Amino acid sequence: MSLRLILRSVPLAAIAIVAACSERLDTSSTCPVLCTSNALVFKDTTFDVVQFDSAYTGFTGVGERWPAPGLATQDVNGFLYETYFPVVNRTDSVDIRQILRFDTLSTVVSLTDTTPITAVTASKLLLVVDTSRSSIPPGTHQLSLYDVDDATATDDTSAAVLATRFTPGRLISTRVFKREEVYGDTIPGSGAAVTIRSFTVDIPDSVMLRFIKSAKRVRLGLRITSSASLALRFVAPSVRAPDLTPRISYDASPDTAVKPWVIQTQYRGTASPQDRYRAQTLVLRDRTVPLNDGSLEAGGMVGVRSVLRLKIPRSFLDTVTIVRASLDLTQRPQRTAPGATEGVRVRLRIGIAGPALLGDPRRLAEVLDPTLEGVQLPSLRLMVADSGVKAFEVGGALERWVAQDTSVATNFILYSEGETLQEQRPAFFSTRAANRALRPRLRVTYTTRREGAIP
Repeated sequence: MSLRLILRSVPLAAIAIVAACSERLDTSSTCPVLCTSNALVFKDTTFDVVQFDSAYTGFTGVGERWPAPGLATQDVNGFLYETYFPVVNRTDSVDIRQILRFDTLSTVVSLTDTTPITAVTASKLLLVVDTSRSSIPPGTHQLSLYDVDDATATDDTSAAVLATRFTPGRLISTRVFKREEVYGDTIPGSGAAVTIRSFTVDIPDSVMLRFIKSAKRVRLGLRITSSASLALRFVAPSVRAPDLTPRISYDASPDTAVKPWVIQTQYRGTASPQDRYRAQTLVLRDRTVPLNDGSLEAGGMVGVRSVLRLKIPRSFLDTVTIVRASLDLTQRPQRTAPGATEGVRVRLRIGIAGPALLGDPRRLAEVLDPTLEGVQLPSLRLMVADSGVKAFEVGGALERWVAQDTSVATNFILYSEGETLQEQRPAFFSTRAANRALRPRLRVTYTTRREGAIP
């Protein structure tokens, strides 16, 4: 018998709904034969169905990420890619920098003039910042470009090695800017109401010419310095919008009819997949202290996500009609953490593990199945300082799982919509909590099926 679901918003306080008999007869004694009960009694119960749970970190800094839904775009093949990359300097907690790779430069004047370039003008790095996802306080700030390349390295994707190359001797140029400058810029053809704004950093023409003449690949390191906490999010290469993604531009001819070269990011190294390393995020400092005690966490600049694997009893599903379901997690208060009283939105995501991912829950948290994008479970806005039980509605998940073989464990991925942008990292008790009452539970409101009644 298959499970019947009535997934609607029903207050848990309502424990009974009166249903009228469908037949109108002269004597009331016959009604119980046709309708075995005049009331549907709603029951509330909890299950310890979480078989495994764990938190995983490090989703920031591995090339262009496979990010959580709401932080990604989906390409023609259904894969999720990063929409924005962060460059952050929060003076009390976080330092995040970015690497942009341009492994191929045009060395001739134009497509029709193959004369080698001998001079360039108007050299610059073109970026696009999303002001709605950035935090730019008043005052003066600085974005610096560094040459972080090492031509002798076959694989230069090591974050630890790249972090050591932000030195004064490798500084290429800087741009000093204010908040009103960024908000005042526009993207041609994008309209005035959009939140994306152009952000240009000049590159000395002599430096650009040196790169071109030596056939040198360009690896730019981006760093923000400021006396105030600042976070910028730029459109990432994987968005696949040539007019919005990071580009290098330089003019190789004084003839105004010859258009400047515009070079998109590329990576020709040995790391795989190559298209993920056109940009790479480096977390140089994160003072948001992890709990490291088995708690389930979500968010933060380093992008912590947690996996919970559930198995719902088939014997229960086959005998009830479910009205509402929630995964109840007990939050651990962190009242002294950075941004403890600032809200951050936390969400659950369905993850159904195939054979390749069944034994690799961290991989499951990284590669969130885009085919399940339609099941958007409700989110909760929390503060890190909060405590108590947080009920995540999962009725949509049960509706999706009803057609699945429930002998196979199914997963939730807990993540924050503010990961890599906000340092807040809410934490919850796991199945390893000494007090069983604090462990994750599946709470279900249901009614038993009436047998023998005439519908």
